[in-house]
Amino acid sequence: MQGDRKHVLSHTAVYAVARGLPGVMAFLAIPLFTRLLDPADYGRYALAAATVNLLNGLLFQWLRLSLVRYLPAYRQDAARLKSTLMTSAVALILILAALAAVASLFPIGRPWRTVVLWCWAMLAAQALFDLCCEYSRAALKPWQVMGVQLVRSTATVGLGAVLVVLGAGWWGPIAATTAAMTVAAAYAWRRDWRDVRPIVDREALARVSRYGMPLALTVALAAVIYSSDRYLIAYFLGGDAAGLYSVAVDFATQTLMLLMMVIHLAIFPIAVRAWENEGQAAVREQMRMNASLLLAVGVPCVVGLAVLAPGIAHTFLGASFRSAAVGIIPVVAFGGFLASFKAYHFDAPFQFAHRTGQQVWIVLAAAVVNIVLNLVAIPGYGIAGAAAASVLAYVVSISLTVLVGRRHFAVPFPAKSCAQVTAGAAAMALVLYPLRDYRTPAAVASQILLGAFLYTTILLASDFLDLRAHALGRLSRVLARARRDACATSADVSREGLVGAAAGSFPEKC
Repeated sequence: MQGDRKHVLSHTAVYAVARGLPGVMAFLAIPLFTRLLDPADYGRYALAAATVNLLNGLLFQWLRLSLVRYLPAYRQDAARLKSTLMTSAVALILILAALAAVASLFPIGRPWRTVVLWCWAMLAAQALFDLCCEYSRAALKPWQVMGVQLVRSTATVGLGAVLVVLGAGWWGPIAATTAAMTVAAAYAWRRDWRDVRPIVDREALARVSRYGMPLALTVALAAVIYSSDRYLIAYFLGGDAAGLYSVAVDFATQTLMLLMMVIHLAIFPIAVRAWENEGQAAVREQMRMNASLLLAVGVPCVVGLAVLAPGIAHTFLGASFRSAAVGIIPVVAFGGFLASFKAYHFDAPFQFAHRTGQQVWIVLAAAVVNIVLNLVAIPGYGIAGAAAASVLAYVVSISLTVLVGRRHFAVPFPAKSCAQVTAGAAAMALVLYPLRDYRTPAAVASQILLGAFLYTTILLASDFLDLRAHALGRLSRVLARARRDACATSADVSREGLVGAAAGSFPEKC
């Protein structure tokens, strides 16, 4: 058990680096673009990106999820599964190209030609890029995931900024991201996809369709919860308000989801293999570790974002976006935590038991609740009402998921770990709250470091996930190894006659 836990922690650490570095680069895009774009242009960029993400989830997510789920089962004939999924993805891309071309021919579509072109290009590149990344993840190649993700995020920030400065406006980041994903996908293709042929295996397609398509609808409906408020804000309040809201949501949720995604990326493939080969007891232990680590990174992030919202907004966001962001960052951070915990933990029973169709109705109910609440809240309460509506929708979604998912597999919830994390986060909040009015970059950095140090110290003191025992055991092994090396060196030198009687000064236990 201890060996499995050590393996999971080390695997998570690898993914923390592999996804953390690209995530940091992607994170830099928000403060950069809020200084280069006005709220209206940022709103257009955010709505275009939200549209691409919605279509990507609806049309292509089932391919990626099926690849991760079934690659272990096709390990003797992986090319058959890969060929089926890649051929299906390319076929969907070509169909979308034809539909976009036809739509552009009609008078109603002509003013939107530029938008449609860039959205299709980004969607096509992202579909292939994500499929390549998911294969690398399923094949347990985290460093390759880091490489291609780093290419995408770096180009989005660097090339996107150059294009905006040159006058591209909102489509500059879109074009930069598209180009970067195309290059990265081409690199991954040469390494992992050269055995793919333009064929579709009917049996494999039927199998992944039954599993993946309900998941695609689930992901698309989750995207509706995540992005529908932006469209409704743009409709009721205008593009400027949509830009202000999108910045706060993107900043809070990207920070939070990146950390929680690292846990999921590391543990879920291991849990799937355990389900296939070892049974429910092994899966339950993996998912207990999953929940503990999700809580350990998610709860302090929510608390830190809520307490330090004024300084964070002043440091990272452009002047036009700060005041609006301060008011809603705490709410959207909590909503992002609920959404991530649901997706990365409580959704697992449906995927293990091949009952992904039931997720569709759960998320559909939550999406309807979200839209109705937004229609009521946005006209009266503005962007703050939209943030609160999303949180309530996530509460409905996670509650239904827990109730229905228990029929297939009762994922554990670690009460002890939750209490340890909550105590650490509460102590961190008590210390940081009196300092929240200091908003300089140096002050905010110091507050973050202080909070992280205090929180980590409390977790170690409470022996969270046996971390203290692991740390002491590792220290003991290091000291023992140093002692053995010193003794070996002493013995070698003594045999060569170079130390004489001084060799006897070492303890006899050497």
